[in-house]
Amino acid sequence: MYKLFFTIASGVLPFTSRVFASSSSGPTSGGPVGGGSNTEITIPNPLGSESFLDIAQRIIDALFRISIPIAAIMVLVGGFQIMTAGGDPKKVTNGRNTLIYAAIGFAVVLLASSVAAVVQSVLKP
Repeated sequence: MYKLFFTIASGVLPFTSRVFASSSSGPTSGGPVGGGSNTEITIPNPLGSESFLDIAQRIIDALFRISIPIAAIMVLVGGFQIMTAGGDPKKVTNGRNTLIYAAIGFAVVLLASSVAAVVQSVLKP
């Protein structure tokens, strides 16, 4: 254990001293304290939205676009399970449950979009 610690410390320690030595800013180093030029760093907005409501609406739209094909595929899977049950009541029940859960899941996604619309109408001035 000690050998591992000393191996890591001996590999990292030389780099930390260089970082701290080069990051110190004084009057002669040309940093902001020494009267050098202040360069402003700007970070672009990766989301492309300015408010929380826009971000929430984008997330809900993406979930809606994903949920439509998933719900359709699950309806097909449930129907396939029922058709290939061969009279086995357990397989028919399994297919029926798949259809019910697909419908419930899609209903939840639809309700989420309506809830988001209500929240947006309440939060907007």
